[in-house]
Amino acid sequence: MRSSHVILISGTSRGLGAHLRSALVARGHTVYGSSRRPSGDDAYELSLDVTDRKSCERAVDEILTREGRIDVLINNAGSHLLGAAVETSEAELRAQLELNFFGAVHLTEAVVRASMLERRSGRIINVSSVGGRIATPFASAYCASKFALEGYMEALRLELLPFSIYVSNLEPGFLRTETTATSVVDVESKHPLYVASREATRARILREGAEGVPLERVATAVEEILHNPAPKLRHSVDGLLPRLTLLRGISPSAWFERTVVKQTAPAFAEQWIGKSR
Repeated sequence: MRSSHVILISGTSRGLGAHLRSALVARGHTVYGSSRRPSGDDAYELSLDVTDRKSCERAVDEILTREGRIDVLINNAGSHLLGAAVETSEAELRAQLELNFFGAVHLTEAVVRASMLERRSGRIINVSSVGGRIATPFASAYCASKFALEGYMEALRLELLPFSIYVSNLEPGFLRTETTATSVVDVESKHPLYVASREATRARILREGAEGVPLERVATAVEEILHNPAPKLRHSVDGLLPRLTLLRGISPSAWFERTVVKQTAPAFAEQWIGKSR
């Protein structure tokens, strides 16, 4: 019989976070959701702003007071800032890093320090992305945040393995969620050389998101990590990233760059083709 876990998930007000919470509760786990503005009638939905270190510590302390432990942390809170680098203000870039990267760092540190190191046990699961390993046009801020997350968590895993604490990154492509339109945030500035291609890229993201990986496959991947005695670092979920990584390793770099642009920003491809060497 599989054991149940005490789980904390960030960003459960909608989308993947909401689905993971429901799916893991149905599997018999004690699951605490969290969001900036939780409904007041759910004792298992905590008020949590991951960009605020003190807020993270308060949420962790509350769970420890109730349950005595946190077995699993799922860092899910995040957004996707869409815009060319020259359209992205420093404030927007910093905000993307604060949410997608530092938010995960704050909550992870709070859980590891207060519970997991003392118990010599735990699982930390980060919702990363293909964009954490392969960069695409109009996602410089998003990719920066996910690349940072990947590097930080890979190093952290090596530091925590001796204490039976395993860090794993989920790296899917598009997920089939009804909240893609609200998760993808446009930059405020519009540069005439980029705006049309950026808007076409947003339309492509929404279209492909509607045909993406079912959220239940992510929940299944999480469950496998929970019950694996030694889970690995990277979990693709949909198999896309391993194929792309292999393709990049065996292909000329210029060909791979052209392919990335064609696939992720086709409206931009006509301007771009022939510029890479």
